[in-house]
Amino acid sequence: MLNQLDDLTRQLCFNELATNYKFILEPSDRKTSDHLTATENDYLKIWNRLENQQLSFDKVVDLFYKNGNTPKWADCSIYYSTRDVTVVKIFFSRQFRDEKETYYLDRGTGPFKASVTLPFDYSENGKKFDVNWKKNLDDRKRKSFWTKIKQVIKSD
Repeated sequence: MLNQLDDLTRQLCFNELATNYKFILEPSDRKTSDHLTATENDYLKIWNRLENQQLSFDKVVDLFYKNGNTPKWADCSIYYSTRDVTVVKIFFSRQFRDEKETYYLDRGTGPFKASVTLPFDYSENGKKFDVNWKKNLDDRKRKSFWTKIKQVIKSD
């Protein structure tokens, strides 16, 4: 799946991608639910403690393969890449299923799907974009938020 993700990203983005991968897990929802099993709700508590942490491939395998089951689906996209590291965000189902019940089996990557998060202004004109656009936007939002908070505090 990482090869597919790399190939797809290189087709659309101009960045060089580091081959040192880290992963950020993002469950489809962070709240426990009655439609999840008790075990799945317990997994969710672990994932919530790991929110925004960069994890190794081995750690992801450990978290995603439980008692012969894996997440029902997991959409993977590169969040950002530097000279030293490529960070992949994995947005995934909180439901764990036997392999036969997972998505993307026909692609040979079940339950994982490689995707590229497209910028809002993307058009299919063949022009490549910066793979880091989403992280840069998130960083600006955080900075803007804290700048506003500081202004409010100073004005009091």
